[in-house]
Amino acid sequence: MTTLHAISAQIAKLQAQAEALRETEKAGVVARIREAIAVYDISAQMLGFGGGKGRREGGAAKRQAVNGSSVGVPKYKDPATGNTWTGRGKPPAWIAGAKDRSALLINGSAGAPAAKAEGGARAKAKATPKVGVPKYADPASGKTWTGRGKPPAWIAGVQNRDAFLIAK
Repeated sequence: MTTLHAISAQIAKLQAQAEALRETEKAGVVARIREAIAVYDISAQMLGFGGGKGRREGGAAKRQAVNGSSVGVPKYKDPATGNTWTGRGKPPAWIAGAKDRSALLINGSAGAPAAKAEGGARAKAKATPKVGVPKYADPASGKTWTGRGKPPAWIAGVQNRDAFLIAK
């Protein structure tokens, strides 16, 4: 006949085995999630993490909720973790020691470092098109977009916008 003490010991042993199995499975799940994040370029905000309203309702969080814009568009991405950085403010640890940041650029941001290398902010200002000059065109509808402001529906979900660039 088994005793209460023996059954309790079995339960504790099974719970320890279950926790070890859970941790093993968790590592695989995390690896698959990281791979999917890297492949599909998913941000924390898309998943509903980060970008909360913070201490007060209002301010930047309220503006973001109203007009859909964020503080900055990510320009650099860490291939190992999927973390992004806009290029503004203090660089995160994963990019701070990088000698050549061009390898960490997100597609579509390749022009920024070249302009900086050619003479800093002045060269970059000359290279950007003036406001109102269309930069992208939809071949199906003929509609254009300057690349400023909220992107129209025909280009909003596109990862690589190079196919829509207007040739100069």
